[in-house]
Amino acid sequence: MTQGDFQKFSTHMQAIAECFGQSLSAQGIALRFQLLAAYPLAEVEQASLALMTTRKYTTMPPPAEFLEFLTGGSLEDRAEVEAGKVLQAISQHGRYASVVFDDAVTQAVIVQAYGGWVKLCSDCGVEESEKWFRKEFVKIHAAYSRRGVEHFGSLAGLHEIYNSSNGFMGAIDGPKLVGDSIKALAVLEAGKDAAALAEGAPPVHGQGQVRSLTHVLQIATLGQYDVPSKLPMRQ
Repeated sequence: MTQGDFQKFSTHMQAIAECFGQSLSAQGIALRFQLLAAYPLAEVEQASLALMTTRKYTTMPPPAEFLEFLTGGSLEDRAEVEAGKVLQAISQHGRYASVVFDDAVTQAVIVQAYGGWVKLCSDCGVEESEKWFRKEFVKIHAAYSRRGVEHFGSLAGLHEIYNSSNGFMGAIDGPKLVGDSIKALAVLEAGKDAAALAEGAPPVHGQGQVRSLTHVLQIATLGQYDVPSKLPMRQ
């Protein structure tokens, strides 16, 4: 949805709430719009009608149920898919490349729960660690989805961290797109917009916006890695 869909979305949500004998505040509608903005208005309306006809409870469906319907499964099912996507990206791109996933919740999990892309790649490289990762990732991703925690922008790899720290901005390649390329580009652009609008703060390369949390974990410092000095790094 776009901002131009907000009025129709608001009217539709209020109508659904009335069917359940409830009303929604302006803040409640705005939050629902934010959480469901990744989906077309027509799909959201279809999901709401389906939920109304099948819901056994007498309360307004929460955003998590809309997301469950729109993603074709439970939040845990979706998290399982995302865990596999992350492991594949680790194998395919590794810690030197910057990446951007098509799911902003997945990015929030990587940054908040695992310390960023570089650290995750370093920690999750053997079969036993992958088994542990899948189990924990699913729990965290489902929890973040319910709370609407997202991270926009790219996740910096070692090449980007090194080159940006040493002023080699021209040697920084674009991030690898993981998953649906159109959705991944939308996640990337949302991070750029958020950084540009931050009051008194210029855009921070490789970082995006984390909603519902006050600070992003710091990217691993350059000194922790064996990287040559004074020469730009390239893949």
